[in-house]
Amino acid sequence: MEPTAFSAILDVSIPVLLLILVGAFLRNRRVIDDSFIASGSRFVFAVGMPTLLFFSMLGASPSNLMSWQMPLFFAVGILLTFGFAWWLSGCVKVPEHERGIFIQIAFRGNTGVFSFALVVNMFGDEGVVIGGVLASITSVMFNVLAEIALSRFQKDHTISHKALLGTIVRNPMIIGVVAGIIVNFIGLPIPSQVVTTGKYLGSVTLPLALLCIGGSLATSRFILPRRISLAIAVKVFLSPVILTCLAALLGFSEHEQLYLFLFFGAPVAASAYVVSVAHGSDGKVTANAIATSTLVGSLVIVFITPVLLAIL
Repeated sequence: MEPTAFSAILDVSIPVLLLILVGAFLRNRRVIDDSFIASGSRFVFAVGMPTLLFFSMLGASPSNLMSWQMPLFFAVGILLTFGFAWWLSGCVKVPEHERGIFIQIAFRGNTGVFSFALVVNMFGDEGVVIGGVLASITSVMFNVLAEIALSRFQKDHTISHKALLGTIVRNPMIIGVVAGIIVNFIGLPIPSQVVTTGKYLGSVTLPLALLCIGGSLATSRFILPRRISLAIAVKVFLSPVILTCLAALLGFSEHEQLYLFLFFGAPVAASAYVVSVAHGSDGKVTANAIATSTLVGSLVIVFITPVLLAIL
């Protein structure tokens, strides 16, 4: 990577991190509260992000911006991380009732907001399209794999395939991407006023999402069992470094390696908390893991990314 790589990554990552810090500051000053954070997060997931993705797909062709190998490798990488986390949880003798939490923390990342914000800040419209495709892949895979892991180690619980399929089909991000591609393919005309309104709506999405992340961090504690710290290390360091090196060996370009590192290295997803609680697992541990991984993952991306890509 060029010598300016470190400053370039700082230029795109610092605004993202500053917005998170602003969110934490506003929450500490009680300018925003837990109700605002909850409502804002729901808006981002159900309205803002789908709108942003839908209008970004208009006039864009994902196949012209990336090869089919990159999303395929990304999906395989998620599966490899999931399998490794499952194996590791047995090797380090994680208690049976905590193995589902360990596995989910080790593979489920906040790609839909954190990684997406970074690539949009870095690559603009290209980042929206490619990031939208990669985030949609994780929306499907994370839900399915988390359900498998948490259900496997929960007493008297079986996987509801119907409910799982319904969750995927109704996922707003997937709907936004698919609808945008369909409208783009058939050439359905959309009034310019509607497009402008949609872009206005989409433009508030990422700042609001980052403020909500920061607000949630302000009330989190950063005390974790050692085994959960190991899961975080897998998520934000081991997995992205190894998989990005593998991508380089397979001939992916530096540009593609950067996308992959930013998405593989995403901190633990906020949705992991909701899913853990729904399965009767320890929500406090997951919440603290989300906060800790966001801080550690941010440092890894800022300091490790340029070094790794320079070596590769």
